[in-house]
Order: sequence, then structure tokens, then C-alpha cells
Amino acid sequence: MNGVSKVYYAPGWRIGYMAIHDPISSLVAVRDGIERILRSRLCASTPAQLGYLAGLQQDRAWMKKYSDIVKERRDVCLARISKIQGLEVQNPEGAFYMFVKLTDEKWSNDDKAFVLQLLHEQHVLVVHGSGFSSEKGKGHFRLVFLPDVDTLNIAFDRIDTFLQEHRIA
Repeated sequence: MNGVSKVYYAPGWRIGYMAIHDPISSLVAVRDGIERILRSRLCASTPAQLGYLAGLQQDRAWMKKYSDIVKERRDVCLARISKIQGLEVQNPEGAFYMFVKLTDEKWSNDDKAFVLQLLHEQHVLVVHGSGFSSEKGKGHFRLVFLPDVDTLNIAFDRIDTFLQEHRIA
């Protein structure tokens, strides 16, 4: 199983593939069930299918340049986060998002309130970590670093302002 989000820098396209190796036909019923679900419930959009096909068939030289751009944006985020009191993050090495830890006392136990209030007051959209896992995600938020550097810097300025305004004295 795999998808195109990370391989072809196509987040949100919701297209991928699954291969079943079954040389003795022991998974016939499983395969049939999967195919029924796919026919009735799941279908990638036509533009996504054509985009994926192009990704498989076309030259991939552009990927190195784009990978360098993504790494540059990641590094901007890491540098900005390291300077904002109340945030910590580990360096992601294989993704275009990061899982930022809220170390600020006010938000470390309520990442959902942090995300909603940040969106309401500063118009910065991130995703609350507890939405991924109530245990492991609590006190974190997910940040995608695909936007251009100027947009990322604006977002971090707003996150920093938000944290300063809400810091417990």
C-alpha cells in the first residue's frame, strides 16, 4: 500500500494503490471484499487519477529540486520554532509536516483549544494533535510546511504573538 501525498508531493489528493500477492489463492474472499468496498465507497477523482498517471509515466527530475525547496521550508520552521517560547519540535526527515509540542503551561493539556483559538484570533490553521491520538497526540499540533517561506514566517509571527498574549504570568 502506498499513496501519492509524500511520494509526488500531492497532499490531499487521496489517491494510492494496494497490491495483493496471493500465489495460492488463499485471499480470494479478502480481495473480493476489498474490491466491493472500493467500487461502492472509494474512488479518486479523475484529475487525481490523471495526475497520478502522469507521475508514474513522466520524468521525475523535478523531484530533486522540489525536495530541496521542502527541506529549506522545513529548516525555516525548525529555526522559527526554536525561538518561540512554548514550542518544541523534532526534526522531521521524511515528511512535509511536523508534530509540534506545546510546552506552554496553558496549552500543553488542551491542544484542541489552542488550535481553535489560534485560528479564531490569528487566522492560522494547524491541526490538533489529539485528533490523531488522544494519548500520543495530546499537547501537540500538526503543521504542514509546504507554503512559501514568507507565508510560513507570517504564520510563525502570529503563533508567537498568540502565545505571548496568552502566556500565564
